[in-house]
Amino acid sequence: MKINIKEILFWIFLAIAIILLIWYAFGNSPTEFAVMMTFIFTILLKVWTISDKQIRLEMRFNLLAKYYKENKSNKMAVEK
Repeated sequence: MKINIKEILFWIFLAIAIILLIWYAFGNSPTEFAVMMTFIFTILLKVWTISDKQIRLEMRFNLLAKYYKENKSNKMAVEK
């Protein structure tokens, strides 16, 4: 299984965001901005990972479509 650095960063930043949120709720130490920016960055990492997976999936579908179109045209040429 291939290790994806974006997935690892997502989990690290999610843990940091939760810790900051708890710290803000009980200790009132970090600012709201710091907590929100951590959550926003975490969400952006997840969206980036999902978009990369979608791009790879679309490329696979495009290759499959190209393969089937080529084989269909080859099969028609053989039948004639």
